[in-house]
Amino acid sequence: MYRKIVTAILIFSLVLSICSCAQSKPRPQSKITDVVLTKDNTYECQFEDMTFKFMLFLPEKTDSNTPLILMLPGLGNNSSAFKLQTHMDEDACPRGYAVCYVQPGQGMGAKGWDCGLMDPQDVDSLEYLINLVIYLQDEYGLSKTKAFAAGFSNGGFMIHRIAMEAPDTFLAVASVAGMMTNKVWDERSDKTSIGFLEIYGTKDNVVPQNGTGTAAASPYPAIEVVMDYWASANGLGSSSVETLSDKAELTKYTALFNKTQVWSVKIEGGAHEWPEEDIAGFDTNTLILDFFDQCS
Repeated sequence: MYRKIVTAILIFSLVLSICSCAQSKPRPQSKITDVVLTKDNTYECQFEDMTFKFMLFLPEKTDSNTPLILMLPGLGNNSSAFKLQTHMDEDACPRGYAVCYVQPGQGMGAKGWDCGLMDPQDVDSLEYLINLVIYLQDEYGLSKTKAFAAGFSNGGFMIHRIAMEAPDTFLAVASVAGMMTNKVWDERSDKTSIGFLEIYGTKDNVVPQNGTGTAAASPYPAIEVVMDYWASANGLGSSSVETLSDKAELTKYTALFNKTQVWSVKIEGGAHEWPEEDIAGFDTNTLILDFFDQCS
């Protein structure tokens, strides 16, 4: 009996030791180098021998609880143009968020984000974004657990890959007019833990939809199926529908005692665009920020 007790204690101690080692796993160091301020709020950096550009905007006060949002533009767009298009920093910084507008590296611009539409690029977009998050969190003392990302079009496609492959880095993400590519869909996980918001319009022929019939002629999964997947993989069994405006409907997927949520916004007559309030009837930035707040 005594020997059994001693053995049990030793096994329990070993388990505790293993858990302790897992918890004390060192935080990876960013491979971002040679960061240079080129003009107001605009930076250049090196990652894997490629030059990248980003724009950074910080709230009035920052501390270890300050969340970070990466903003990913669509194909052919850049960080400064995406700032002018969305003005996310103007809405997010007063709410305590740091905002970083990111663009693909030089030589990658024509290809856009490495979201699974083509052969892998020389420098993996996702690896760069993860390293950028680590760099910004360490350099500016931001929260190491509250990283978010939002993207439009090709940037929205990339959001689906981010959510699939980097839930340990990002707490929640938002895709505007974005779809999931077959490569990401085929490699999807059964379970995950990351908040996901999708905003799409019924006249957006880029995003396959069962509701409009466009998914039948598309090689990519319907957005309704994709959103059901995100809800299921996060273990969210409850759903509710809210009216945002006379054109927009919000479906929320939730679960008791689970901060992670999945939201899906369908805009009747909405095109492939970043929704404007006077057209969609709601403020896109406010909705995204409210969603990120809910998942925090």
